[in-house]
Amino acid sequence: MASDILVSFLGAIQASVSVLLTIFVGVIGTQYDLLTAEAAKRISRMCVEIFLPCLLIVNLGSELHLDMAWNYVPILGDHHFPGA
Repeated sequence: MASDILVSFLGAIQASVSVLLTIFVGVIGTQYDLLTAEAAKRISRMCVEIFLPCLLIVNLGSELHLDMAWNYVPILGDHHFPGA
């Protein structure tokens, strides 16, 4: 029981550290004028619209089946399927 909690805790720490490091790199890039506000907006949009769906597909890859494909369409959002 204790080892299960420890494994979960370490997994949460690992996920948090990677997110915090990514944010830290963005802050440093902004502080040294390597990243403009417009570039940050574009990168953020690209992450949400391209990388996040790709990450979800990769992580769900073994569970994806053709008969369940429509369950994952909402991940793509309305802007990919106007009028849907």
